[in-house]
Amino acid sequence: MRSLLAVQRARVSLPLPTCLADVSFDTVGGSLVCAFVNDGGEEDSSSIEVIKLDPARPEPEILAAWDLPPGAIVRSARYFADADQCVIVLAQGDIFTVDGASGSVALSGSIDPTHEITTASWSPDEEILVLATAAPALVLLSRDIEFLTETAITTADHASAAATQVSAGWGSKKTQFEGKGAKAAALRDPTVPIVVDAGKLSHADDSRVRISWRGDGKFFAVNSIDKIDNHDDHTRRSIRVYARDGTLDSVSEPVNGLESFLSWRPSGNLITGLQRTSESLQVVFFERNGLRRGEFSLRLPADSAVLDLAWNQDSSVLAVVLPNAVQLWTVNNYYWYLKQHLPLFENNELSFIRWHPDRPLTMIAAANEADSVEYLEFTPTVFAASSSGSTAGLTAVADGTTVKLTPLATANTPPPMSFKDLTVSSAPVAIAVGPISIAALQTKLLEVAAWPSLEPVASISLAQFELSNPRQVQYITRTVVAVVFDNLDTTASSSVVLFDLLATDPAVPLHSQTFTPAAVAITACNDNAALVVELATGQIEQIIINNNNNMKEHEISVESLLALPERCLSIAAVKSVSGQTFTFGLTAAGRLYCNSQRVAVACTSFLVTDTHLVFTTTQSLRFIHLQTDAEGDVLSVPSDDDAAAGDERCRAIERGSKLVAVIPTKLSVVLQAPRGNLETIFPRILVLDGVRRHIDNREYQDAFKSCRVHRINLDILYDYAPEVFMQNVELFVSQLSSVEYLDLFLSNLTNSDVTKTIYKETLPSALGKLNVSSSSLSPSDDNKVNQVCDAILNVLIKSYTTTHTQSIITAHVCKQPPDVEAALILIATFMDQDKLTSAVEHICFLQDVNKLYDAALGLYDLRLALLLARQSQKDPREYLPFLENLQKQVPLRRRFLLDSHLGRYAKALTHLCELKYDEQGHEVFSEVERFVVDHELYRNALSIFKYEPVKQYAILKLYAHYLKANNQFKDAGLAYETLGAYDDALESYVLGTNWREAFAVCSLSHKSHDEVHEIAGNLAESLVQVRNFRDAATIHQQYRFDVKESIRTLCKGFYYSEAIRKALLHNEPRLLTEIIDPAVVDGFNQITELLSDCRSQLEAQISRLRELRVKKAADPVAFYYDTDRDQSTNGIDIPDNVSIAPSEISTSASVFTRYTGKTSGTAGTGATRRTAKNRRREERKRARGKKGSVYEEEYLVNSINRLIDRVNETRNEARRLVEALSRRSMRERAVQVQRQYVDLIALLKSCVTEVFTISERDRQRFDDDGNLYLVPELPTPTVHEFEKLYILDYD
Repeated sequence: MRSLLAVQRARVSLPLPTCLADVSFDTVGGSLVCAFVNDGGEEDSSSIEVIKLDPARPEPEILAAWDLPPGAIVRSARYFADADQCVIVLAQGDIFTVDGASGSVALSGSIDPTHEITTASWSPDEEILVLATAAPALVLLSRDIEFLTETAITTADHASAAATQVSAGWGSKKTQFEGKGAKAAALRDPTVPIVVDAGKLSHADDSRVRISWRGDGKFFAVNSIDKIDNHDDHTRRSIRVYARDGTLDSVSEPVNGLESFLSWRPSGNLITGLQRTSESLQVVFFERNGLRRGEFSLRLPADSAVLDLAWNQDSSVLAVVLPNAVQLWTVNNYYWYLKQHLPLFENNELSFIRWHPDRPLTMIAAANEADSVEYLEFTPTVFAASSSGSTAGLTAVADGTTVKLTPLATANTPPPMSFKDLTVSSAPVAIAVGPISIAALQTKLLEVAAWPSLEPVASISLAQFELSNPRQVQYITRTVVAVVFDNLDTTASSSVVLFDLLATDPAVPLHSQTFTPAAVAITACNDNAALVVELATGQIEQIIINNNNNMKEHEISVESLLALPERCLSIAAVKSVSGQTFTFGLTAAGRLYCNSQRVAVACTSFLVTDTHLVFTTTQSLRFIHLQTDAEGDVLSVPSDDDAAAGDERCRAIERGSKLVAVIPTKLSVVLQAPRGNLETIFPRILVLDGVRRHIDNREYQDAFKSCRVHRINLDILYDYAPEVFMQNVELFVSQLSSVEYLDLFLSNLTNSDVTKTIYKETLPSALGKLNVSSSSLSPSDDNKVNQVCDAILNVLIKSYTTTHTQSIITAHVCKQPPDVEAALILIATFMDQDKLTSAVEHICFLQDVNKLYDAALGLYDLRLALLLARQSQKDPREYLPFLENLQKQVPLRRRFLLDSHLGRYAKALTHLCELKYDEQGHEVFSEVERFVVDHELYRNALSIFKYEPVKQYAILKLYAHYLKANNQFKDAGLAYETLGAYDDALESYVLGTNWREAFAVCSLSHKSHDEVHEIAGNLAESLVQVRNFRDAATIHQQYRFDVKESIRTLCKGFYYSEAIRKALLHNEPRLLTEIIDPAVVDGFNQITELLSDCRSQLEAQISRLRELRVKKAADPVAFYYDTDRDQSTNGIDIPDNVSIAPSEISTSASVFTRYTGKTSGTAGTGATRRTAKNRRREERKRARGKKGSVYEEEYLVNSINRLIDRVNETRNEARRLVEALSRRSMRERAVQVQRQYVDLIALLKSCVTEVFTISERDRQRFDDDGNLYLVPELPTPTVHEFEKLYILDYD
């Protein structure tokens, strides 16, 4: 869909009226190095001058000049910018080197003068020079003109090349299938053409030898004439392919009419030649192996003269040089387009053209005996209507005299086909597409045709003007077009001429404006009131049309806008909805500018709408809102991080795709892939922009349809403007009108706000939001679905009960949780059988039919339940007897049975209690008791019988038995005590070690002294087992009157102070030495042993932990390697990418086993190996913490955590022990315990941060979508201080 548009056309005057022999580009200085030959005739000597021409400087720079023998011919003049040297190759065999700095000329080498040099060609890397001599032979020289090799061109090359090639053939005889008719006629090899060319020469053959290199410089091709069997009458043209070292690679197959023209496509896939037959003139292609690949017609008469073929540097354009014109051809989808037919030097015949080696679409052309060379620069462009005002997306493609027209909004016709074809008088130079017409600019004519009828509107002859060389055309308004003319014969300037197509005489210019330097590009502003012109310096000028009606000369003005940072080949201008004017420009290097801001550095194409700048990079499509930031001078450009995060402004595309059209009315973008096919996409940002615009305008039906077509979450209809939606629910329902649409909206509602998640607003100021009252609060996210459903229900019940019954059901069912009962109650009111059946089918579609069946049973509606059961997969033999049995029951019994069936036991108990008597007239209280026990409904029954003491006490007794059986001994004792069952209450209190309540019940039940003594012994023993030493000591003293045992019990719990007090209280000081002192010594031994073990364990585990972490940091894969798997895989090193251990989301999460969660490669598969057996095995491994396993680090950290808990718990006991040792004159031991405890706590504090700090790498996990996140850090335990006894803290 792209055409070639000339952005620069200039002439560089030649300083000498002599013959221009050759031109070379100075890629560093940007100048031309020209070799001029002044031929003095056969007797007089010739001279040569090497001159450097810089278009920016008026005076040429003469590098060197010297005399040559008579009749000297220059075969090549190549300038090397890195060495500032020019190498001149003469046909007579001499090779000169000109030094640009000193101007010296040196004879670098010579070839045998008996064999003239017929052609010369440098390799693309400028390291090898290939010379073709008249011998015939090829001579290869280095850049320093040193001999490399020489290869003779002989007819024997055909045989040697054929011997190296492989023929696919048709196989051997025995592998061929001989079907019907095989014996009647000899089968022909289908790989061989019916007619084989003999290679006859064209009658217009110039007998020249030509050389062309492949773009990578590894091969070159030579087109020459071969004499078959050394007979002059038997000749043919052959294309030989040689390797870089001069080795023959292949020879082309014979082609009749093949001429000398040769150009190898730099990309390497095609060798291009020219074939002339009696009927046509066509370009033919060969592969490197010499086989013919294809062809296309030049659309010229068979006797037309052709001077040369030349590919440009990036292989995109093939130039066909004619005597007075140049044709530029491009290919797409295997179709060849004639993009330009440029007449050059009308009075002189072209001698050659040269493509620029660094600028692919820049060329120079020279003519015989001309006083200048012409410099042309092109850019690929799409001739299309402005994206701002285009509704049809009309696009024009130039193809010779045919303009291919396609309205992409309605007919995405794949190239090379088109929707309509417009035939013009000659090949257009440029095309402009307007809202209602198409203008085709030709060399001497401007033709305008109406769209879509293609009827002629105007035909303006450009020959009547003094101006010449029209280059570009652009619509400004619907009827005013601007044409750019280049003034080649005077200065480097351009004239922009405006024509009014509706004027009485359209050929009369409306306005003419000359710009110096020349204009590069023009574009119309989207307000249809101005033409923006970019000059060669990057300056932006604007031609303003002040009035579109009755235009006159004085109504048009010119003003300067700004200067772009550098010259751009494509520009666009737009006035945004906010009133700001933006001028965009794209350079040849891919830098995209907006005014002075550089927007992108690798842009391949761009288009502008009223609200967005749309551009492509190599692999992405990006959008920029035409709104500046808070400072008001910079556009917000999406970054690569935004693209990775799913920003709506970024979208991945096929590599190399470029923009063709943006159609805002269709919310679409049309891209063209490198191979030529078109792809229409609907970018999320355009679709959302359209949806938001519809919501702002309260066009809910259009917004809904856009969301439905483009699969946009329908929540946006509410989330974008919640207050507006709630205020316009009636309008929303009336616009959607369709029951199916409302059902679709309601069924897709979620409580999440999509405008904050998947559809985040990227417009800086969020212009789409409506201003609503700040006092109106939007519903919370947690209750959004229910509030929207309720709002729609209110409207539907008010005005649409007869027509939207299905939507009412949907609104009930789509609530969270679903209000199934309300929907079923509504359905149950339907009397019409068809309506009832339809409603049942609909609700079964929305909800699980089994749940609906249960809900209908819960409403006690057997008729509705039967209808729902028929929609399910239930067996009628199961539900029909069940429903029939229910139908036979009395209402209360039926409700009891239904609630029991549904598991609503509390409600069933209520109905059972209301029943009073069964069918036989017996009381149902015994059944109630059984039902209460079976379903543990004790509290419900107590509440029901709170005014019936007898029944309540019966239930309470059952409840007491239940509590006792479930180890709730205190509650059971209270229940028994309430019932007066003191023995059962005492048993429960004793079992629950509730000793105070137990002794109170003993008093109430008048237990004997011996019984109380026995009970006291049992309770004290139970309390000691649970380490409640103080209460056990109290029981020994108060109920067993055993002071010694009480003191022993206190000493077991390290309550030495209380033990000393009791011994002295009972005037038993001997107990201090008999019981307390030995107990204190035992406590000392116990605590010191504990502290010693803790310190040893801590030091060993910290040392091992540090060693493990060093290994993990050095080699994580080896650290996480599983030895068990090594044995199962015979020693093969398989990394643990997918672990069977629980991940961080399981019940036994771990931040240590980094590879136990899903990895980025497996997260999306949903596949895990977490079977029950594997989980148990991994849990056992984790609990063991085997040395060298992946779980060892976790085991060590958990062990240290448990050690800290143990030290904290023992702290108070140690403090009481230190006090007792001090009081019993055991100061040294007290000091030892205190010092050991303080040292251990200091050691713990010094390493606790190190132990419980996990690196960020170990905290990395992958979720089910493959996204990386971090699990929370490990909580660091608190190490409590030891409260020291300061009277001991002085050593």
